Amino acid sequence: MRVTGKVTGLDPLKRKIAIFPKEVQRPMDKLLIQEVRTLAVESARVTLPFGLSDKTYKKLAARIKSDILRIFKRADQLGNAYQQLEAADPALAQQYWQAQQSGDEPRARRLLRKLSAKAGVAIGAIRPELHQAARTAQYGRVPDNAKTVAIISKGDALNRYIAKVQKQIGAVKAGWIAAAKALGGTVRGIPRWANTGAHKNSHGNAAVKRAEKGSTVELTNQVSYAPQACDDGQLRHAERRARLRLQNAIAEKLKAMAERAFRQRK
Repeated sequence: MRVTGKVTGLDPLKRKIAIFPKEVQRPMDKLLIQEVRTLAVESARVTLPFGLSDKTYKKLAARIKSDILRIFKRADQLGNAYQQLEAADPALAQQYWQAQQSGDEPRARRLLRKLSAKAGVAIGAIRPELHQAARTAQYGRVPDNAKTVAIISKGDALNRYIAKVQKQIGAVKAGWIAAAKALGGTVRGIPRWANTGAHKNSHGNAAVKRAEKGSTVELTNQVSYAPQACDDGQLRHAERRARLRLQNAIAEKLKAMAERAFRQRK
């Protein structure tokens, strides 16, 4: 699935521009490409998580960690999940607690498996689909009142999973940056976490279509889950702002070219 943004940007001016010779249209195309490159960066900015600062990354990384730790618990760090297990079978929970306190790890593990089954809580390896199913709050977050859905038998596995999910932050933004880079030129001011270097599978493209009545550039974000991360209203606002900037830039360029031609004829 693709998310695209199209900018013609020439509506009030394209009839006038069409009558100019090709040597005038070339700088107009250059302005269009320059502005669409800026639009691609702005599209990255308004894609979740909003912004391009390191503060944005750190805030979401912390939220992801707390979300995951809310629904996944280490077997040796049950925390408030113990109350959830205890409610399912108080007597069995007491036996588990006693085995744990006495250092009888094999018995504690057996009792924990029985207790988890009674409480309807999965136990064992990380199951990413349980995380996805729990993301029912706004922006795909886990609700603050979510209960434990799984107990992870190996703590290191949980830490690795958290790090893996955090590395996905900015993948859709990188799709827009890839589209900007497809236009050529330099794309500056993009933090590493939102750039193509950190997300090598985040692809994007920009198709330039030239015609007698003006040129069109279409940006394509090819990240599969871009539709969920991109706000259509925000993208349309970004396109309108880009169109106005482009119209102003074209007007200024035409004015400068006309003044230069006038001076040369004097």
